[in-house]
Amino acid sequence: MQGSGWTAEQCANAGQSVSVGAAGGGHAIEAVQMAVAGSTLCARGYRQGSGWGAEKCAESGTRITLGSAGTGLRLESVIFGVQTGTICGNSYVQSVGWNPVWYCGVNGETNAIGTTGQNKRMEAVSFMICRSIESC
Repeated sequence: MQGSGWTAEQCANAGQSVSVGAAGGGHAIEAVQMAVAGSTLCARGYRQGSGWGAEKCAESGTRITLGSAGTGLRLESVIFGVQTGTICGNSYVQSVGWNPVWYCGVNGETNAIGTTGQNKRMEAVSFMICRSIESC
């Protein structure tokens, strides 16, 4: 979080969500670290002033970092997907709030949370890993 540093690591079992950030707190997320168990995770971030970063992929249990902690630049959007299974995400965006739906990537397909080209900060993000789209 901008001005606060890294928050405590959070983990969840399949079907449970994990959230980081402070919805409505007025502080931007600068960077996010992500990892999943049992599948390959691929993601990329949209950072203030520089647009989309390169796609990063990691095998089961290995972390990837999107954005740039400590620079004061906000992470505005994240594209994400897992090789096998389902990952869903949601974001709390400045002056928009939580999106009313979760966006999911299934078996290698990707989806995105946040905004691009609107100069709005993500203040919180939530992710959930599911065995199938029906269980999310």
